[in-house]
Amino acid sequence: MPFSVTQQLGKPPTFPELQALARQHDVQINGDELAGNFCHPNPEQPKVTGHYAFEPNGDLRGNFTGNFMGKLAGSFVLTTGNAEITITEKPFLLPESVLKSTLSVALKDFCARFSPDAIT
Repeated sequence: MPFSVTQQLGKPPTFPELQALARQHDVQINGDELAGNFCHPNPEQPKVTGHYAFEPNGDLRGNFTGNFMGKLAGSFVLTTGNAEITITEKPFLLPESVLKSTLSVALKDFCARFSPDAIT
């Protein structure tokens, strides 16, 4: 059953900010400021792959598929004021509570980089 994790977000990252963040985490982006694909750590043996698209207003949307104890899949939406990750498929052996907790911490850390205080 799908579930979502949300956090407050000052503003979505710009493409240059997204590129810088990707480099820090060994994520490869193949695309531009409109849309593209990403993978970690490399296209030949990716642990995570996905697609992203920037909307005209700067919102960022995408989806991803990973392999962590089985298939993990979902989508993300980053808008001014809100960041949301929706998990649509998770490994049977990975408890939902553990996944929610881990995602919540990671999303909170991500959003802190783009909070109003961090922006100014």
